[in-house]
Amino acid sequence: MGLAMSEALWRFLMWWVRRESVSPELQGILHLYRRLRSAKGYMLSVESFGAKAPSPGAVRTISLSQIVRHSATPPWKGRLLYALTHSIRPERILELGTNIGFGTLYLAVAAPTAEIHTIEAAPSLAEKARQHFRLMGIKPKLHIGTFSTVLPTLSGEWDLIYIDGDHRGQALFEYTIQLYPRLRSGGLLICDDIFWSRDMYAGWRHLRQHLRVPAKVIGPFGLLYK
Repeated sequence: MGLAMSEALWRFLMWWVRRESVSPELQGILHLYRRLRSAKGYMLSVESFGAKAPSPGAVRTISLSQIVRHSATPPWKGRLLYALTHSIRPERILELGTNIGFGTLYLAVAAPTAEIHTIEAAPSLAEKARQHFRLMGIKPKLHIGTFSTVLPTLSGEWDLIYIDGDHRGQALFEYTIQLYPRLRSGGLLICDDIFWSRDMYAGWRHLRQHLRVPAKVIGPFGLLYK
């Protein structure tokens, strides 16, 4: 992207972030986030996949408030995701890594008429996400399974792809290489947490070298345009 376009995009994003205080939809997500973040005594048995899993599907017991604090999409990141999503007016969205649904909520309020597909490997997290979707009145298509098993079942092209799961550099590279060709012209692929580890950043740099497409970094997001 040219410098002028980069500056224009950044000004647009900051404008939308400042609107958070007067947006009822974003206030609703923030209220839910704060309530769950301070929840006491609610424990979940969560199946682990990706970078932190000792083995695929290993089960750990963790409180809901810990999940919200350490792995759910926080409000500051959600507002950036909201702004990016709103800027391209997507009709079809794919999210890899539902967790308990906060990222999906931001996608949904930014593009209320879009068809949204979201994938989560851990059934316990997917069930919590489903509860939050019902509570907030959104109806994404939630697919339970690993990315490698669900992706082959999904057809068609996407306007927005958001990758926020399996925090390994090689996985980021492979899923992005697989999905980027399925972006529509004018579409956006967002790689989240590219600074999460040296391995993730190496995966992002490898993508930049391999794809050689318009790209930008904003906060934790690596953005690939088509």
